[in-house]
Amino acid sequence: MAKYDFKQCPDIKGTAEENTLYPKLVVAGTKDLEDIANEIAKRSGIKAGTVIGLFWDLESLFTEYLADGYNVKLGEIGTLSATLTCRKVTDKKEIRAASIHFDSVKFKPTRQFVKEIRIKGERALVRADYGFKTSSQKYTPEKRFALLTEHLKSHRFITRKEYSDLTGLLKDKAAKELLQWYREKKIDRNGRVPHVIYTAVETNTEEG
Repeated sequence: MAKYDFKQCPDIKGTAEENTLYPKLVVAGTKDLEDIANEIAKRSGIKAGTVIGLFWDLESLFTEYLADGYNVKLGEIGTLSATLTCRKVTDKKEIRAASIHFDSVKFKPTRQFVKEIRIKGERALVRADYGFKTSSQKYTPEKRFALLTEHLKSHRFITRKEYSDLTGLLKDKAAKELLQWYREKKIDRNGRVPHVIYTAVETNTEEG
């Protein structure tokens, strides 16, 4: 059963007298390859490991086809196509082939695939009870930094998740704020994503 809620349209020009709303799906989660393989195994009797192996082979084939300049049509699901990038030019003679690179992959669903999703989805589309999560407005940035400072007095470090729990900020905003304070040299940062930790700035207490 798909659920939705409303979000406000951004007023980029600042001319709207009243905020308008648009519906957006509330994502229920993510189905990964293991979920897909297990479901296919239930429906067909094929072992999940066999399904996963087949997907790996398909991934390898798709990579080769796209790199060789082919589009890849996935039955009635849609088509994959590679895109290129280079610096902006006004004359194609201004740039060499070595400066052109593969950029990304686009997916274009078929009309039939979209139609099937629409038909099945509208049968059980309901308004979500909880809606979209937003960061807590309980603390100001100054108060959040004070909470962080107090935490680091009694703990060796803090993670992004711990900071989210401490302040009520959602994942992206919490990570952005910690990074900002690190760049301002208010805290230190160690490790690599996704194992980053933040610590208090070390002070030199030795007498010169």
